[in-house]
Amino acid sequence: MSTRLQEHDTVRVSRLLSPSRAFDGTESVKRPPIVGDEATICHQYNPDDPAAALAVEMVDERGYTIWLADFVPEELEFIARPSR
Repeated sequence: MSTRLQEHDTVRVSRLLSPSRAFDGTESVKRPPIVGDEATICHQYNPDDPAAALAVEMVDERGYTIWLADFVPEELEFIARPSR
């Protein structure tokens, strides 16, 4: 991955190094993350460390959280960065 990931970036789950990870979400729609899901980085645990874990959230069209889980950057593929 050549782009250093940041909060608010849109990413795709490219692999799951830990398929049975802890996750949370809205009761009626939550499910575990799967390869191919597109989501948004909502928190960098250590912005100075490019290998540090990231909190990533996937929501549906109504804004309900499908899943919120921690990932390492190697599991994610950069898609887009919002203009600031």
